Amino acid sequence: LGPAVISAHQIVANLTSLCYMVPLSAGIASSVLIAQSLGAGWPAVAEIAMKRTLRLTLSIAVLASLVLYLFRGAIIWLYTSEPLLLFGCFYHVFDAMQSVSSFALRGYRVTFAPMLIYGVLLWGVGLGLGYFFAFGGEWAGGPYGAYGFWGATAAGLFLTGIALFVMAFWVARSFSKDEKHSSAEVAAAIEAARGKQVMPA
Repeated sequence: LGPAVISAHQIVANLTSLCYMVPLSAGIASSVLIAQSLGAGWPAVAEIAMKRTLRLTLSIAVLASLVLYLFRGAIIWLYTSEPLLLFGCFYHVFDAMQSVSSFALRGYRVTFAPMLIYGVLLWGVGLGLGYFFAFGGEWAGGPYGAYGFWGATAAGLFLTGIALFVMAFWVARSFSKDEKHSSAEVAAAIEAARGKQVMPA
């Protein structure tokens, strides 16, 4: 694809990787909170932790995407004139969504189905279709070069984010059905956790 395109690809990858550190950290924290809540016998608290983590992370991801989009001219000017950064603006929110959802599912000890989703959607759609549209895809107006790779990657992350997001909510809701505590007790447990007190058994 040439040195200029490869350099632009690396710049976009570096910028989006930097943005990804926030959802990665939040996802790890959510996994710990969920596992701790489940181990203590508070599945409803685990669900609330997952929802709050997703809400916070997606808000930050939307803000980061808006900054990348609105200031793309200044950011790209520092490196290159390639407009590949637009792909990063699009997929970052869904990348954040899949990251937190995946870690939340780990907290629920659900790992096999996410592995299949990653294999099919990231490797199949993202990498497989990316290669196809980068170097072929004449029937769809291709080849598209780097844009084929990034377009398929964005599509793969979009589908992965939605799939894992839905799965995380479904799993959390399934676990919460076994909640033995009242809504008032759950609220009190959350307040106790905020005050760094130990949740009652």
